[in-house]
Amino acid sequence: MVTQCERVLKYMRDFGSINPMQAMKDLGVYRLGARIYDLKKEGHHIKRRRVSAKNRYGNAVSFAEYRLEE
Repeated sequence: MVTQCERVLKYMRDFGSINPMQAMKDLGVYRLGARIYDLKKEGHHIKRRRVSAKNRYGNAVSFAEYRLEE
Protein backbone atom coordinates (compact mmCIF):
# COMPACT_ATOMS: atom_id res chain seq x y z
CA MET A 1 0.00 0.00 0.00
CA VAL A 2 1.28 3.47 -0.91
CA THR A 3 1.50 5.88 2.04
CA GLN A 4 0.25 9.46 2.01
CA CYS A 5 3.86 10.67 2.23
CA GLU A 6 4.77 8.66 -0.86
CA ARG A 7 1.78 10.10 -2.73
CA VAL A 8 2.71 13.68 -1.76
CA LEU A 9 6.34 13.13 -2.75
CA LYS A 10 5.35 11.68 -6.14
CA TYR A 11 2.92 14.55 -6.74
CA MET A 12 5.63 17.14 -6.13
CA ARG A 13 8.01 15.26 -8.43
CA ASP A 14 5.36 14.99 -11.16
CA PHE A 15 3.87 18.49 -10.92
CA GLY A 16 6.59 20.58 -9.25
CA SER A 17 4.58 21.75 -6.23
CA ILE A 18 1.53 21.02 -4.11
CA ASN A 19 -0.88 23.06 -2.01
CA PRO A 20 -3.49 21.93 0.54
CA MET A 21 -6.41 22.05 -1.93
CA GLN A 22 -4.56 19.88 -4.46
CA ALA A 23 -3.56 17.44 -1.73
CA MET A 24 -7.13 17.11 -0.55
CA LYS A 25 -8.75 16.96 -3.98
CA ASP A 26 -6.19 14.88 -5.88
CA LEU A 27 -4.69 12.70 -3.15
CA GLY A 28 -7.22 12.58 -0.32
CA VAL A 29 -4.62 14.04 2.06
CA TYR A 30 -6.31 16.39 4.54
CA ARG A 31 -3.25 17.27 6.67
CA LEU A 32 -0.66 18.26 4.09
CA GLY A 33 1.42 20.20 6.62
CA ALA A 34 1.82 17.05 8.73
CA ARG A 35 2.91 15.00 5.71
CA ILE A 36 5.42 17.70 4.73
CA TYR A 37 6.77 17.59 8.29
CA ASP A 38 7.18 13.82 8.02
CA LEU A 39 8.95 14.11 4.65
CA LYS A 40 11.33 16.73 6.02
CA LYS A 41 12.14 14.44 8.95
CA GLU A 42 13.03 11.76 6.38
CA GLY A 43 15.57 14.20 4.91
CA HIS A 44 13.71 15.62 1.92
CA HIS A 45 14.43 19.28 1.18
CA ILE A 46 11.07 20.99 0.79
CA LYS A 47 10.55 24.74 0.53
CA ARG A 48 7.35 26.53 1.49
CA ARG A 49 6.08 29.79 0.06
CA ARG A 50 2.96 31.80 0.73
CA VAL A 51 0.63 32.23 -2.22
CA SER A 52 -2.10 34.88 -2.41
CA ALA A 53 -5.24 34.40 -4.48
CA LYS A 54 -8.95 35.12 -4.44
CA ASN A 55 -11.53 32.56 -3.39
CA ARG A 56 -14.78 31.94 -5.26
CA TYR A 57 -16.39 34.85 -3.40
CA GLY A 58 -13.68 37.28 -4.45
CA ASN A 59 -12.08 37.47 -1.01
CA ALA A 60 -8.30 37.56 -0.71
CA VAL A 61 -6.84 34.38 0.79
CA SER A 62 -3.34 33.04 1.28
CA PHE A 63 -2.11 29.49 1.57
CA ALA A 64 1.10 27.49 1.60
CA GLU A 65 2.59 25.92 -1.51
CA TYR A 66 5.33 23.31 -1.11
CA ARG A 67 8.10 22.57 -3.59
CA LEU A 68 10.61 19.74 -3.52
CA GLU A 69 14.22 20.95 -3.82
CA GLU A 70 16.21 18.01 -5.21
